[in-house]
Amino acid sequence: MPILLMILGLLLILFGGGCTVIFFGMGPDSEFLLLWLGLGVLPLVGGFLLVRYGLKLRRERQAQLPGRDKS
Repeated sequence: MPILLMILGLLLILFGGGCTVIFFGMGPDSEFLLLWLGLGVLPLVGGFLLVRYGLKLRRERQAQLPGRDKS
């Protein structure tokens, strides 16, 4: 499950970053600002948070494995 969250997060980051690059390549106009926020910034932030949550879950699962040295 954590791997799937990280993959989904990376795809969202890729999509949001691509939309941001396209937006600033066209010359940022105020009429497209809401579109950029919805298609650029939100996926970037959501993807970043999903990747962090996936890493946290993975670390917790590895810490709970039996026979694992906790030093």
